[in-house]
Amino acid sequence: MRISLSRRFIFYIGGILLAGISAFHHMEKRSHSVLIEEMGAGEARKLSAAVFDQLHTSMKLGGGNDENAAVLERFRRIPGIEEIRVIQTTDAANGISSAVEGGPGRDADGELLDELDRLALAGTASDRIGISAEGHRLARHVMPVLVTGECVSCHANWQAGTVVGAVSVSVSLRDHERVIVSHRDDIMIWSAAIFLTGTLAVFALVRRRLLIPLTKLREGAEAISNGRLDFRSGLKTGDEMEQVAEAFDRMAGTLIKATADLRDLGEKYSKLVNTAADTIVLRDLEAGKYTDANPAASALLGYSKEELLGMAPQDLFQPGDLRLYLGSDRAGADGGRGPLKELLVTRKDGALVPVEVAASLLELNERQYIQEIWRDISKWKSLEETIKRHVLELEETVRRRTSELDRSLEELKDAYARLKSSEQKFIQSAKLISLGEMGAGIAHELNSPLAGILSITEVLMKRTGKDDPKYFLLEKIRDAAVRSKYIIMDVLTYSRPSRADYAPMYLNEAIRATLTIFISEIKTRSIEIIEDFDPTLPKVFGNKGQVMEVVLNVLKNARDAIGGKGSIFISTRRFEADGKAYSLAEFRDTGPGVPGEIKDKVFDPFFTTKEKGGGNNIGLGLSISQSILKEHGGRIEVNNHPSGGAVFRVYLPVFVEKTAG
Repeated sequence: MRISLSRRFIFYIGGILLAGISAFHHMEKRSHSVLIEEMGAGEARKLSAAVFDQLHTSMKLGGGNDENAAVLERFRRIPGIEEIRVIQTTDAANGISSAVEGGPGRDADGELLDELDRLALAGTASDRIGISAEGHRLARHVMPVLVTGECVSCHANWQAGTVVGAVSVSVSLRDHERVIVSHRDDIMIWSAAIFLTGTLAVFALVRRRLLIPLTKLREGAEAISNGRLDFRSGLKTGDEMEQVAEAFDRMAGTLIKATADLRDLGEKYSKLVNTAADTIVLRDLEAGKYTDANPAASALLGYSKEELLGMAPQDLFQPGDLRLYLGSDRAGADGGRGPLKELLVTRKDGALVPVEVAASLLELNERQYIQEIWRDISKWKSLEETIKRHVLELEETVRRRTSELDRSLEELKDAYARLKSSEQKFIQSAKLISLGEMGAGIAHELNSPLAGILSITEVLMKRTGKDDPKYFLLEKIRDAAVRSKYIIMDVLTYSRPSRADYAPMYLNEAIRATLTIFISEIKTRSIEIIEDFDPTLPKVFGNKGQVMEVVLNVLKNARDAIGGKGSIFISTRRFEADGKAYSLAEFRDTGPGVPGEIKDKVFDPFFTTKEKGGGNNIGLGLSISQSILKEHGGRIEVNNHPSGGAVFRVYLPVFVEKTAG
């Protein structure tokens, strides 16, 4: 995380101030504590001496124990004195008690002696700072009472210098502590004020003398980095920051001049290089990559400058020329300039261009480069190459034209053969049309006798009982006559060419009628018909004869595809696509299927894969079927089934009856 300079200065100066104030408070607290203790000990010593002097004076004046007790009581009433004790020793024989020698004794009030008391009775005065029951400090001084020459005059059995008792005075330091605490609070307040004031002053000083000039210099650096070399800081701080700003402004002026010089030099170099007719490239000797190139290089090689930069010699020279090309690097590195080399350079389109290469060594930014000049020498050799090329092109043109003439001759022969075949096919079509007309006439002629046979048979059946054996035969005759009648009707319908005879019809009936005509031929081929008709298939609007012709052509195609024994699967169903409803008939055979390369040709006129000859298989059936279905608003499709064989699908629009009104 980046911390600003102002915050750093605030942290540093604030930390120094805080550390100094903390150290000052610590030393002040310590010195106050020592001072209080010394003052308390001094007062205790003075009071101890005063108590001793008063007692000594009272004794010299002949005061008794009551007078001594009164003296002690007066001292105890002085504010700040916590305790005054006088410790005495007495001896029945010689005036000195020996009880204190072997261990702690008791004072006049019978209280146990402590360590300071024992030290005093041993002749050593001592001080101690303690804590009272109320929690404030106490200064205590215990001094020994020694026998002097004046004492001996009254107490003949005492010896000078002997300890006959001790005086213990304890002084309360509560008032001193209260003064120190009050003084310390004032110091804390002033310290906090000094800390805040110092911090704010440092911040203001740093901001005015450091941050604002630095911000100005940073803005100047950013302006120069963005190309604004005319930027000047204009700082007038009167200190080192102003000197830095002046140096910065001088640097900006120097940069302007240096940039102008570099721009002039760059323009001269750029014009010199970019207008040169020869190719000039710069190659990094260590990396082995081209790092600069002039426009002539792009014109020569066909690469853009961006494509050339980063390419290596291996990308432009063949292996044989590459060794010769890189050999000039060693010569250039040794002598600074390599010999001229004639090489073949590869263009972007793969063409080889003869060039003359001159190389020289350059050092830029402590890095070695090879500067190369490539001169296109293809014009010098163009005459020989042009003649060779023209000879080869002429030979190639003659060969190509000869081949084209041969192909044209073959195409003419094939077209003539197709013309003769088409002529035969049209003749055969005319024969088929005549045969259809004859079949229609024959059907008409057969229809009348069949009607008579059917009428007579029905009369005989009415006259013959059902138990009579002849009734069964008459029934067979009637069924055969009815079947023949329908066959003749289907033949008439099929042969009727009128396109205006459109009517609502069922696709299932048209397929069954066609199968009735075609069934005998199917059975002779051992072909099985498997039907899956949708009984709810809606009506279509069309010419039944033409629809039967479509079905017949598809069945013939399936028969011929099977060849021998096999099956034809016929199914019908309703189909909807693009918002339209169709009656769909699907015919699938067990033949080899339709090859992909002829799938789009099976509906072309006169296209057939069957053997030609004998007037059969002229290749018009599927083409006629497609035309008929287009007139009916339908279509026909062919595909291969995943399990094998071809699948023809016939689509006819569903007939929609118009409601009255």
